Amino acid sequence: MMPALSISTERLTLRTPVLGDFAAVEAYARSPRAFFTGGQQTEQMPIWRSFLGTAGHWALKGYGMFTVLRDGTPVGRVGVIDHVMWEEPELGWHLFEGHEGQGYATEAALAARRWAATERGLGPLVSFVHPDNAPSRRVAERLGATHERDTTLLGGPAQVWRHPAEASA
Repeated sequence: MMPALSISTERLTLRTPVLGDFAAVEAYARSPRAFFTGGQQTEQMPIWRSFLGTAGHWALKGYGMFTVLRDGTPVGRVGVIDHVMWEEPELGWHLFEGHEGQGYATEAALAARRWAATERGLGPLVSFVHPDNAPSRRVAERLGATHERDTTLLGGPAQVWRHPAEASA
């Protein structure tokens, strides 16, 4: 069963996903914004499977992607994922259309990283960033992560950004 969790920051709420989030996730997945997070999708079924996979990740691992809300509106997703082909757990983020450039990714990722360390004992985490994804690289830098090395992920180039350790509770 997926836990019902919620984290509050100064401006945002991070909560485990609910069925009502699917429309925002589907719009993101169909947009060019999804290029660096698995690729733009045109069919609903793969998007639905991925959405269900998010819930399954929470159910099986006890962590996953939070839906990020600003005043009750979904603005993106952030959290920790550890797929079978990943080298180690990753702190990931993406924002929905119209919500970039406001510091939401950084604010939410800091909260998710702190939660992952204190509540799940995870870290120091990595973020896999495509070399051409300058906005995501800037978020990693603002989070204090450092470029550790280059690698290949899902058949494409990726940079491994190592986050600093969070203080434990």
